[in-house]
Amino acid sequence: MRTPDLYLRSIGVHLPPVVSIDTAVAEGRYSAADQEYFRLGGAAVAGDVPAPELALRAARQAFERSGGLSPRDLDLMLYADVWHQGPEGWQPQYYLQQHLIGGHVLSVEVRSGCCGMFSALQLAAGYLRPGGTALLVGADNHGTPLVDRWRMIEGNVMGDAGCALLLTTDTGFAQLRSVNVTVLPEAEAVNDGGVPMFPPDATVGRPLDFAARNREFRKRLLDRDGASIMLAIQTTLMELVERTLKEAGITLGEVARVAFQHGRWDDLEHRGVNWFGLTLADTTWDYGAAIGHLGVSDQFVALDHLLAGGALAPGDNVLLVGVGAGTTMACAVVRILDLPGEYAPG
Repeated sequence: MRTPDLYLRSIGVHLPPVVSIDTAVAEGRYSAADQEYFRLGGAAVAGDVPAPELALRAARQAFERSGGLSPRDLDLMLYADVWHQGPEGWQPQYYLQQHLIGGHVLSVEVRSGCCGMFSALQLAAGYLRPGGTALLVGADNHGTPLVDRWRMIEGNVMGDAGCALLLTTDTGFAQLRSVNVTVLPEAEAVNDGGVPMFPPDATVGRPLDFAARNREFRKRLLDRDGASIMLAIQTTLMELVERTLKEAGITLGEVARVAFQHGRWDDLEHRGVNWFGLTLADTTWDYGAAIGHLGVSDQFVALDHLLAGGALAPGDNVLLVGVGAGTTMACAVVRILDLPGEYAPG
């Protein structure tokens, strides 16, 4: 989807303190062997701060950085998440309406797995009209009884964060050139674990364990069609990236940095980086390895990190790539136009 008239006005991030892998190993939460092999540094841990509060803090920073935008200027708010946000039957976006933007804005929760912020980008691009403004927020706190953040995904760790994007149709420090989200329905079973759909896991206290689910998937399907599914994921993702780059009017060689979701170096290298002829140094892996997989926020928190660290300059293109349960794949191209004060050198 070409998005020539959509701009990033500001980014807000709330990242809680990081608990190091050394601490997790010392406490018996993560194995020393995995520490040596996977080379992860830690996970951002929010403690008992609710995910909607993380989102609110990030949104407030986005408005502070926006150069004068007000919550009263919004036409749309989309709230993306992957994990439970609060009381059942309660909607997290309304917490932001209560404490920040009021009730005049259409506000919708987006449940699209780890690609939720990309889905929100595409929805906002289709909704906004000239002069329009949207707030996209993503937040997750994985520190709940049904999740072991240190073991839920084999070798990987789950971090917590809030992230917010302010989008406008007129001007901003970066231009969203293209965004696409696609689903490979035949890979839906990759993450279902073979467990019943009803009653839902949370209602019976069944933990979320993707490591066990992936082992079950390999056992159940690999001999039959699992290999073809993995090939289909690779082919679909490569085609999606190619289409997104073409819509943005650039080639992969014109991309300054690539932000994949945070995870294991071997997983990224063998099922991402190598497919595109990249190296880990072309990506934001080192940063993501230090803070954990943040659910919906990885690529956008990493973009803020690149800007804050002086790794990007006006004219640079950044490729954002995501893969999530479903199996969902997403891609976006952002072109840096200017460096706002919070990112400017000196």
